[in-house]
Amino acid sequence: MTISNESRGRIKQIFEPIALGMGRMGLTPNALTLIGFAITAVGATLVGVQAWVIGGIVVFVGGVFDMFDGTLARATGQTSKLGAFMDSTFDKAGEILVFIGCIAALANTSVGTVPVVVAAAAMGASIMVSYTRAKSDALGYSSGMGLAAVGIMPREVRLVIISLGIVLTGTSIGTSAIQLALGVILVGSVITVIQRILHVRSQASSAAPPSNQ
Repeated sequence: MTISNESRGRIKQIFEPIALGMGRMGLTPNALTLIGFAITAVGATLVGVQAWVIGGIVVFVGGVFDMFDGTLARATGQTSKLGAFMDSTFDKAGEILVFIGCIAALANTSVGTVPVVVAAAAMGASIMVSYTRAKSDALGYSSGMGLAAVGIMPREVRLVIISLGIVLTGTSIGTSAIQLALGVILVGSVITVIQRILHVRSQASSAAPPSNQ
């Protein structure tokens, strides 16, 4: 499963009236970025103390705020390189905090070492998904949103999976839910990194100058 850039555009159109309403309240795109990060940080803290259900809901709400800042910036002509940098940086920082919250919570249960290691590995693999896009963009491959649609585990999918896993952990399912969610994210992120490497490799090969032989 992948999310095309066209699908992203349609989803962001749904959020545009909300984003514009926030803009009329005096909030800037960068302010929305910081608010979203703050909400995610609160959610991660709640997860860390094993307040699973409310923590998962807050984490999801914080992630959804990612739709507002960019949407407001585009709708009001306030897009900038600084804004894009702030958005990407705080999005990734928030995601890392959520993983740390999961690691802290699991470390204080009787599940053992393996789930904690899987959580840490899932965090690392998720970072690599973002890194491959950032590095390819910096080198001129799949610039902008080009690489965002490549792979089965982009940020939006990871957000849904981990939020659902966190919430379900607070039910009778228990920690099996978050362990499964983290395992899915780990495997899916590794596959996505490979898909993106192969995509950039294909681009590099097609752009290579012809041989003189």
